[in-house]
Amino acid sequence: MSSVLNFGTSIVFGWETFSRLDEYLPKGRTILVLGRGSARDLNLKKRIESILHRELEVFTGVEPNPSSETVERGGRLMAEFEPEQVLAVGGGSVIDAAKFMAVLGKHGGDAADYTIGGKKPPDGGYPLFAVPTTPGTSSEITPFSVITLKEIGNKVGFRDPALYPKMAIIDPELTVTLPMDQTIATGFDILSHAIESFWSRNSDPITRQMSLRSVSLVKEHLQGVVNDGSSRTHREGISLASVFAGLAFSNTGTTICHSISYPITYDTDLPHGLAVAFTLGPTFDRIREKGFKGLEPLAKAFGTDEEGFKDELMDLMRAVGAPTSISDIGFKGGVERIMATDMSSLMKNMPVDLDDDDLRNIIKEAF
Repeated sequence: MSSVLNFGTSIVFGWETFSRLDEYLPKGRTILVLGRGSARDLNLKKRIESILHRELEVFTGVEPNPSSETVERGGRLMAEFEPEQVLAVGGGSVIDAAKFMAVLGKHGGDAADYTIGGKKPPDGGYPLFAVPTTPGTSSEITPFSVITLKEIGNKVGFRDPALYPKMAIIDPELTVTLPMDQTIATGFDILSHAIESFWSRNSDPITRQMSLRSVSLVKEHLQGVVNDGSSRTHREGISLASVFAGLAFSNTGTTICHSISYPITYDTDLPHGLAVAFTLGPTFDRIREKGFKGLEPLAKAFGTDEEGFKDELMDLMRAVGAPTSISDIGFKGGVERIMATDMSSLMKNMPVDLDDDDLRNIIKEAF
């Protein structure tokens, strides 16, 4: 089997790279995109202006699970300002939103055009430089943007090479003050990307090795960073795990665990990584039962064997204080609310064929 891999973003990784932002960001008209809490807590606007020594047009207030209204508002600002580049500093929601804004600002249209309408930008949006303040989504190195679309009342994804940031500046120092609940959620976000990428039918020997390295790093460092959030070793390990997972799943895509998570996140505001984690174990067991071979390296990277994978995952979730089932978080929709989600796109990435009964059983087991 052969495949063509695309790693469309230049990556700068290391401690104190944020303080050297002026070395990486060209001069010129710049829009800075920020979120809510992290921007305030880290005093980001002042820090960035002091590093860059220039005035910036600022779009602030991107919410978790950004809405189509937010990205469209940002797109209008970019169309009016016509920046030479966009600087997105924040978590995955901020970077996802900024990537979508950069396309809307340059090429027009609304969010629904590119998600449910199938519109494709003729080329990239405004050049985007991404600085993540959280690990997890790997949005800074992927061609994906996930938003909440008002027209359908659910989360939707937009995938296009135009969404690759021009550069990612990844500084683990920015994650040291990350609250522990977010640290835990992002850890499972990384893990879900790595695991689903590994078993995706689009995987190849290169992406699988990246996935396995990411899985082993999460297993090695997540408990440690929960015990000591100031640990440079553990923070760097988690940030590095996020890079490997992002490089893998940006080429392979994710699978049904992500599809199943969308209505859970939409209805409860549960962090995305935790919502996906509920079905990793049941899906592992189901595809194994359906005859998929090759899960042993994944289990080994997680420190166990195929029979023990789900239990080992549940043990880690309990050890760090994460919820272990959908019923734990007060989701009211039930199995059929989740089954009503269109899973066809990510279902194509599954390594074995699953029918509706398989999906229902995976979801029921996650409750």
